Amino acid sequence: MDLATLRRDPLTALTLIALIPRLLAAFFSAGYFAHDDHFLVIEAARSWVDGADYNAWLPWNQGPDATPSGHSFVYVGLHFLLFRALAAIGAHDPEVNLVLVRLLHALWSLVMVRTGYRIARRLGDAQVAWNTGLFLALFHFMPFLAVRNLVEVVSMPLLMLAAWELVREGRPGPRAVLLAGVWAGLAINIRFQTIFFAAGPGLVLLAQRRWGDVLRYGAGVLLPLVVLQGGIDLFLWGRPFAELTEYVRYNLDHSTTYFDQPWYNYLLLLGGLLLPPFSLAVLFGLFRRPQPWLLWLPVMLFLAIHSWFPNKQERFLLPIVPLAFVLGHTSWEVFRAGSRWWQAHAGTWRGVMRFTWALNLLLLLPITFTYSKRSRVEAMLALREGPTVHGFVVDDTVERDPPWMPMYYLGSWEATQLPYADPSTDLAATIARLPADRRPDAVLFIGQEDLVARMARMTALLGPLEVVAVARPGLVDRVVHWLNPVNRNETITVLRTVRH
Repeated sequence: MDLATLRRDPLTALTLIALIPRLLAAFFSAGYFAHDDHFLVIEAARSWVDGADYNAWLPWNQGPDATPSGHSFVYVGLHFLLFRALAAIGAHDPEVNLVLVRLLHALWSLVMVRTGYRIARRLGDAQVAWNTGLFLALFHFMPFLAVRNLVEVVSMPLLMLAAWELVREGRPGPRAVLLAGVWAGLAINIRFQTIFFAAGPGLVLLAQRRWGDVLRYGAGVLLPLVVLQGGIDLFLWGRPFAELTEYVRYNLDHSTTYFDQPWYNYLLLLGGLLLPPFSLAVLFGLFRRPQPWLLWLPVMLFLAIHSWFPNKQERFLLPIVPLAFVLGHTSWEVFRAGSRWWQAHAGTWRGVMRFTWALNLLLLLPITFTYSKRSRVEAMLALREGPTVHGFVVDDTVERDPPWMPMYYLGSWEATQLPYADPSTDLAATIARLPADRRPDAVLFIGQEDLVARMARMTALLGPLEVVAVARPGLVDRVVHWLNPVNRNETITVLRTVRH
């Protein structure tokens, strides 16, 4: 395809532009971003393939008082099917398999870019749509997040597809309303909180007294929920929506357990994520023009409820970020085109855009190649080599907060993982209570402070130890720690017991 063809087909051009950094991230951005995108997806799915149950989610592994965990099995179930297919053809290398997982997510993310361009073209002119699509393709955080196993990010394309169905014909017809509901229902299966977005179009249709469309949209939302969420829970727990109801109960009971942030926290997040001062224009556009209502109300409802709820983790807002940007950017451009002041100061806006793109590209390159949680992954890969590990101690007696290590890379679910935070605890007694074939024969020392004394203490417990690897954090991990020491910067020294 030549350049002339790409100029005539901006959607294809944007797709190719978006694909390049996502492919680079798929191959080079290894590791995982947060606890949930690895331990609640990859560890669970792969352990099921291997006949284990890492998180003890399955009722037959919980004993007589089995209780739902409050997690949707749809997304993790798709990974289970993928890993099972890979195992059937003898593909067991954890790193290679995750490259494939990241590639699939990279391709899925292109749907968000394409639908975002289409929505922007419906709401604005060709140039505005191109600029909007270009940002969705190359926003500094998107390639990195696009290849992660975050349900908040995986649900983005589904919400964008729902939004596109609602605006593609101007006033959506019966088929479009039904399809919008189906896409929204599928998003809820991936990320439960997107139900707040899904409620928005239904409320607009209700206010417009479009009773038939209300029923069609509601049926569309319920169809994938009943078939997937309800069906899986019925099979596992003998009742539909067992996981969803447990999820609601847990979050209501733990609304302030993790984070209790002020109501404006997500506005600050949008202001920073979309890069000021450009982000201020986008937010101005978003709040200035509540149009089209079928898209604007779902975004604002999602934002309002999440801003009201005390537990505000940054990733919770991610599902609506692309659509919020499309609405805000197109609205801003309409305002700017009609503003005499901005027309008279066009150079000022060009300067803002040059600064924004320079900063965005400066951030895009390192983030796209970020190997997140590198030291934890490489520590487990080091233990994977050589004799089978029966158990290991995670010694973090310095900061006293041992991280949970990713067993997926070890390739063994039977190995005992012993977090060791307080040197005053009787670790020897804990080890003595373990079966002989589950006692630790390796140690992971988190951090290098007091390492000689810590090694001596562990040698006294386990016998002679030898260093087999030193796993160091990646560049971005080190920079993030330098910017804010709260973010851990772990060098992990890996030792095994000496076998005679």
